[in-house]
Amino acid sequence: MRNSTKPVGRFCVLTLVIIALSFLLAAAPALAQEDKDKLPEKTFKIIKEYPRTDAKSQGWTGTCWCFSTISFLESELMRLGKGEYELSEIFPVHLIYIEKAKAYVRTHGNNNFAQGALFHDALWAIKNYGIVCDSDYDGLWDYEDAHNHSELGRVLKAYLDAVIGSSRSGPSPKWLDGYKAVLDVYFGTLPETIEVDGKEMTPRQFAEDVLELDTDNYVEVTSFMHMPFYEQVELLIPDNWSHYDETYNVTLDELLEIMKYALNNGYTFAWGGDTSEETFNTRDVAYATWQEEEVVTQEEREKMWDNWKTTDDHGMHVVGLAEDEEGKLFFLTKNSHGKDRGPYEGHLYMSENYVRAKVDCILVHKDSIPAEIKAKLGLE
Repeated sequence: MRNSTKPVGRFCVLTLVIIALSFLLAAAPALAQEDKDKLPEKTFKIIKEYPRTDAKSQGWTGTCWCFSTISFLESELMRLGKGEYELSEIFPVHLIYIEKAKAYVRTHGNNNFAQGALFHDALWAIKNYGIVCDSDYDGLWDYEDAHNHSELGRVLKAYLDAVIGSSRSGPSPKWLDGYKAVLDVYFGTLPETIEVDGKEMTPRQFAEDVLELDTDNYVEVTSFMHMPFYEQVELLIPDNWSHYDETYNVTLDELLEIMKYALNNGYTFAWGGDTSEETFNTRDVAYATWQEEEVVTQEEREKMWDNWKTTDDHGMHVVGLAEDEEGKLFFLTKNSHGKDRGPYEGHLYMSENYVRAKVDCILVHKDSIPAEIKAKLGLE
């Protein structure tokens, strides 16, 4: 009995510790939300604002990269006088799931495979396969009213891991057809043709002949000290699964200059960055700030990325400029959490300092870049 009391005692202590930790972990989100709820309310005066479609919901998916890019392109079509279109986000997502799988198998499972991606992935899909309207392909079953890729993501990953681990001699030639069949069941088969104004055409014809979308007009821009400025670089973040190395690198001040110049000259842009901070609130006050007392420097921003204080979380669509009650500049931003999220119909305001601290890259029309910076980048 003596020998058995000590293990039991340790077990009781361990149990109490586990229970205590469970309460703390369970309370953590609530505490974080409580902190967010304590953010003071602000008032905003819009200075610049551009046409866009209503805020959509990406649901329970990691596809913000496509929702933000599609929203940006919808605004571009309005700016170019092409009219208002509700384009399909799931059409490019379906195609990129296939490309991710190919890369994952080719690297024997050593490439990143997840739901996330970057703006250029949506552009690649449109350039190579075209686009359709949401009414042509929404990726939802009749009984579904929201996107949810939680199960799908696990199914796809398990399938690919089984393909990779099934044989030392390599995957069979059947694996890709099987993988595509899974996507077809969850999303529906990709449409080969659609009807536009009574005329049948392919998604590529729709993109090129009707929308006249030239994806080569759009570029990604970032700012990191560990890479050469004014060159095209590979963003070293997990969502860059394709190792895309054509993102332009400028100084942080120049990146902010591009954003402001674009919004002051009739353009919008897609924005990617970190939205995990407690000062990022989309529900109640719908704004984001970051240590507003001092301007974030290039060095401070870099340090936060290197120690993972900043991560690549989310993509959104910046559609205007505003000022708060103190005259501080904010970026009016369309989110992809639905029109009912927050007090501004799915929009929020990001302070200039938050943007400086937390941006990873932006997607812009190359003509919305100031001439001096454009020349440094060698853009026509």
